[in-house]
Amino acid sequence: MELRTKLEYDVEKISNKIKHKKRKKKIVKFVILIILIILFIVNIILAIEERTHIFGIYMFNIISESMEPTFYKDDLALVKSCNMEELKKGDIITFKQEDRIISHRISEIIEEKGKKQFITKGDNNEVEDIEPVDVQNIYGKVVLVIPKIGKIVNYIQNARGFINICILIIIICILVNFRDNMINNRKIKRKKYEIKKLRDNYKIEG
Repeated sequence: MELRTKLEYDVEKISNKIKHKKRKKKIVKFVILIILIILFIVNIILAIEERTHIFGIYMFNIISESMEPTFYKDDLALVKSCNMEELKKGDIITFKQEDRIISHRISEIIEEKGKKQFITKGDNNEVEDIEPVDVQNIYGKVVLVIPKIGKIVNYIQNARGFINICILIIIICILVNFRDNMINNRKIKRKKYEIKKLRDNYKIEG
């Protein structure tokens, strides 16, 4: 009777371990899925037209040293669209100038004939920008800068880079799944062998 109880306990223990492993694998797969979704969304945002945003938030890669040490090249700037009346001297704004996207600090606000313009300057520059910034060329105000993420964003902007990241994640997922299955199968086989051995011994003794 005692041996049978032990056997039942071993079977239940094995079953619980398998369930725990399955639960862990589901969590890993879910995390990987979330990462893929995030990468896909970021890639879509950056791949479509430059004025694409989510809930009024734009993402821009910093490509120069003009704002050091406030932020650095290859940082990622999150820019929030805002009411132009809210902008004031000292705010950092992101705007389009010819074919470039620039994030500089407002050094002066001028208004002539009802038309508002912003004089800007990079914190690392000795002089102000030559051209004043018109309201229609402003994306918004920089609200957050994430260090060194710009390189990653630049990479996933490239279609090949995005595909490579997806492939790498999928490969890792497959390898982890394959390894876990092998480990679980070995454990199950070993436990089954132990249980069979105990049953055989119990029959002989009985």
